[in-house]
Amino acid sequence: MPLTGIWQLNVRRIQFSFKSLPAVVTLVFMLSSSVLFLCMLKHLIKISLTAKNLVGQVFFACVQCACILFIDLARHWPALIRYWTRVELIFNRPPYEMLKRNLTQRVRRPAIIIVGLSLIEHGLYVASAVLSYRRRAYYCIETHNSTSAVSFDNYIMQNYDYVFQILPYTKTIAIFILIANGACTFVWNYMDLFIMMISKGLAYRFEQISARIRKLEHEEQVKESTFIEIREHFVRMCELLEKVDNALSSIILLSCINNLYFVCCQLLNIFNKLRWPINYIYFWYSMLYLVGRTACVFLTAATINDQSKSALGVLRRVSSKNWCVELKRFSEEVHMDQVALTGMKFFRLTRSVVISVAGTIVTYELILLQFNKADKVNDCYEH
Repeated sequence: MPLTGIWQLNVRRIQFSFKSLPAVVTLVFMLSSSVLFLCMLKHLIKISLTAKNLVGQVFFACVQCACILFIDLARHWPALIRYWTRVELIFNRPPYEMLKRNLTQRVRRPAIIIVGLSLIEHGLYVASAVLSYRRRAYYCIETHNSTSAVSFDNYIMQNYDYVFQILPYTKTIAIFILIANGACTFVWNYMDLFIMMISKGLAYRFEQISARIRKLEHEEQVKESTFIEIREHFVRMCELLEKVDNALSSIILLSCINNLYFVCCQLLNIFNKLRWPINYIYFWYSMLYLVGRTACVFLTAATINDQSKSALGVLRRVSSKNWCVELKRFSEEVHMDQVALTGMKFFRLTRSVVISVAGTIVTYELILLQFNKADKVNDCYEH
């Protein structure tokens, strides 16, 4: 999201420009991640593709696609956020009330948690890689009388050997690779986090509408104009949701594909024997974090649909004294409309889709198991 003016209170200060520091940083990052992508692609072509060694390539491909999609989103974001602000002004004054947990808390809390968990996950990845390298190096020194020293240079050369098949080794390039790899991990996590924060913001406003409707349940006399106003606000929120979905649906689709693939790959490796305890710690933490993050994305996005439907029961319980044509239209609209974010209109993020995703994971896992089994058979024939 290479934008300027994001810390300003006035949304009109938010701008997108390729001639800005955020845009330059984004382009530099894309260039460095592209180098990693191409180096790994050349390495995989050389050693042949399998279900397991393809994971890194898919990771870099997803990061590249995410960057392109976020740049495209940043181009449309200033206009979108201005429209969003105009709609939200309705809900920042009476008769709407601030809920127990305000919007700031609901957005910041998951952001802090996800960022913290992702830092732990990346830290365990680095710890696993470093300790595994040191154990292997000491084992070679003791067993095979190896003279290779345990050093930063040797660690980088072994763990990122696919890069130095093309680029010459220097300490500057080595440090840059570590920074780029960390940035790729951040983008990979940020994609899901962004969807969660957007979902929280939209669901909060639908929850305010539901809370206002519930307050009318016990009133003896409600004017028809009140239901007209609430219905207009509900329609405004649905229009905002549609605009957000048009801008965000490609990122949602990429996020879902990315999460499904990596969950399946982690499950594929669940029975693998690992050498050191740190490898087991990293593997299980990474798998549980990935599964939990994927579930949170789906369930958080599904709250938009849940909150839009939550007041339907109240509308149907309105007394006959307050029943009117406008109320009938409103209840039918809430019942019939599928208010939810989508993945390029292929599917809607509702609670029912979680069941479908679980079935998809099982199917995809069986395919990967067959693919991996075929790779093992081919390896046996080659040997």
